[in-house]
Amino acid sequence: MAFSGCSTDTDNGFNDSQLTLWKDVFGPDENHGSRANFCNTSTWGGRQSAGDYYFSLTSLTYGETLHVKKVSIRY
Repeated sequence: MAFSGCSTDTDNGFNDSQLTLWKDVFGPDENHGSRANFCNTSTWGGRQSAGDYYFSLTSLTYGETLHVKKVSIRY
């Protein structure tokens, strides 16, 4: 996954964000770990098993809202 055009709702600008990858399964969703993203590429390594995935924004260094112009997903 890659981000480009990142900004936040603060004058400090964008530094980094923490993202968590989840697999949507019956019951509690599977947590596949967290990665820092500096408005570039984050990878969870190797191949993930087939299924539906989503990521959540866990934290930002500055601000409370992350704005991203483009998100690219590769698989």
